[in-house]
Amino acid sequence: MQFHGGMKVYRKMLVLLDGSKLAEVVFTYAQEVSARMNINLELLHVCSPQEAEQLAMRKAYMEHMAEKLQQTACDLRSKIGIEVSESPIKVVGKVVVGYPAEEILKYADENDTDLIMLSTHGRSGIRAWDIGNVANKVIHASKVPIWLVPSELREEIIYDKLPRRLMIIPLSGSQLSEAVIPHALNIAKQRGTEADIIFVYVADIRASMYNYDYMRRQKEEIEEKQKYLEDMVKAVEQDGIKARTELLLGDPAEALINFVKDNPAQLIVMATHGHSGLSSMIFGSVTENILHLVKKTPIFLVKPLEKTPSV
Repeated sequence: MQFHGGMKVYRKMLVLLDGSKLAEVVFTYAQEVSARMNINLELLHVCSPQEAEQLAMRKAYMEHMAEKLQQTACDLRSKIGIEVSESPIKVVGKVVVGYPAEEILKYADENDTDLIMLSTHGRSGIRAWDIGNVANKVIHASKVPIWLVPSELREEIIYDKLPRRLMIIPLSGSQLSEAVIPHALNIAKQRGTEADIIFVYVADIRASMYNYDYMRRQKEEIEEKQKYLEDMVKAVEQDGIKARTELLLGDPAEALINFVKDNPAQLIVMATHGHSGLSSMIFGSVTENILHLVKKTPIFLVKPLEKTPSV
């Protein structure tokens, strides 16, 4: 098993803003990510057809935000001692008219976008941690990875001040769930900071402990999955990235959520689905539960069937 090789560089990220205070959490985080990863940004705002008369005002707003973000990102690079490249970070602001999910996906397809960053909810998001209709459609239909930013994002994450730079990767044991690993390595390398990857597997063991055959099968499964995780660590460490394993027991979503709460991470990197068939529904539901319940940690979502970048 190998994940090392040529590194893919993310060059352009589409950042969605709707003018709300909640969505502007994304703005602050995006300027930090842009500065540390040297990635160009395209800020996009979608006006509904009913709001078309406000187009000029919205364009002025987006152009102002783009100019502000570009300057701040450049200043940040100098402040933290990152050498400014000959081609500085470029930020542009765009406004389109239409129905948000459709326009976002169309724009990403037509503009060679590597990543999409969006908030968990914006103007229409009243309930806490409500993955709104637009975000939900974009997450499920996007051909490129989604960088999902919670509205309650920790300041320590925004400003890279966590004592440990953890990146948590939940795995289901399938090649599809492993499709996220090259993306995680690419992010770690492009950020240029030391990161620790934690491979997490949850053994769904909740049945009776009084059946000897069942207990034996459980023990065999745990040993098998621990070996699986250790093989992942060895493959990643060949690429110079620190990694460790965590094997949890119990309900997959609940165990993962509790682990993240006890181990604040910079990023959770996971597939939108794992195994095929029925297990796809199970792993998919775990992803959905994580999306709705992990309130303060960004999540990087990869659709397993997309072309995996080489690392």
